[in-house]
Amino acid sequence: MKILELTRLFYPSIGGMEKFVANRLKIYRALGCDYQVITTNSAGAQIEKPKIKKDVISLNSFTHFVVTPGLKNVLKLNYDILSVNEVGYYYSYYAVKHAFNAGKKIILTPHYYFHTGNYRFVKKMHKKYVLPKILGMVDKIIVFTKSEKRFWTDSFPFTQDKIDIIPHYFAPDKEVVMNNIIDNEFFLYLGRGGRNKRTDLLIKAFCQIESFNYKLFLTLSENELSDAAKECVNLSDKIELLGCVSEEYKHQLLSECSALVFPTDYEAFGIVNFEASFYKKPLIVTNLKIFNEILNNKGIIYFENAVDDIKKKILEFIKLTPKKRREMGEYNFNNLKGYTFSKAKDKYEQLFKELI
Repeated sequence: MKILELTRLFYPSIGGMEKFVANRLKIYRALGCDYQVITTNSAGAQIEKPKIKKDVISLNSFTHFVVTPGLKNVLKLNYDILSVNEVGYYYSYYAVKHAFNAGKKIILTPHYYFHTGNYRFVKKMHKKYVLPKILGMVDKIIVFTKSEKRFWTDSFPFTQDKIDIIPHYFAPDKEVVMNNIIDNEFFLYLGRGGRNKRTDLLIKAFCQIESFNYKLFLTLSENELSDAAKECVNLSDKIELLGCVSEEYKHQLLSECSALVFPTDYEAFGIVNFEASFYKKPLIVTNLKIFNEILNNKGIIYFENAVDDIKKKILEFIKLTPKKRREMGEYNFNNLKGYTFSKAKDKYEQLFKELI
């Protein structure tokens, strides 16, 4: 069985979807599936230059809708299943239509749906007239949570029997020496900049907190910040922008931070919470239904996306005893047992048996 895996973004671009696709390929290999990754050059922030790999084809793309002239030739490859990530792009839809006409099996992983308020009229028309036709062509829709499934079945009831819930799994890339997990009195924001990431609120809240020793490290560059956020950072000696960090440095930051702070308007899953959980860290995150579902609430302090509430919850965390913080970290670490590689692999194996 051969799978064409379409993803607009892929490693070394840094983000949740890129991480998910890389982890999915590990499952393909474990199941003995042959695969070919088809990606584009519309990459985000990177920690290294892309390397030429025989199982990855990168296509030139143009415009916001990711028009990829070379896609037609790639789809002439021999394959059994087309696996498409994301909706809303020419790249994805052309591939789905081509595969459908060729009689191929099609899997769609939408990574939720549009999550910003931009182009509202266009998105409304897309949801009403375009997306139902595309969803009708796919054989399976993979979502990560029950919350996401409810969104799709409420919006498009005919998808009910097509949807499989297969969460991300978490498997550390390297063993960690638990004795090296310490608290260096800094909060860590791990992720990239984006309109749905509310780092602007986090930075403003942190700037308003006085007379405490904690610092805030963010894996962002200055060009990812608003002018107001830049001004806050420049005036503060407690906020540090790290830019894109290497995997090794990421592990160090996670093992040494006091807690992960993750403000966001939207997440399809939020794998960074699991990365921090592996290092037994408390989580201070936005109160989202997705997080309520996949995380252990005993290891979390939730906040609303408002400066005053973020500030309040950070101060609340600082007052916690070391014992309470350790307990929160243990809850988060133990939560990972529900999201293992073997569980995800078994679900994909069952899905493929149903398709082929």
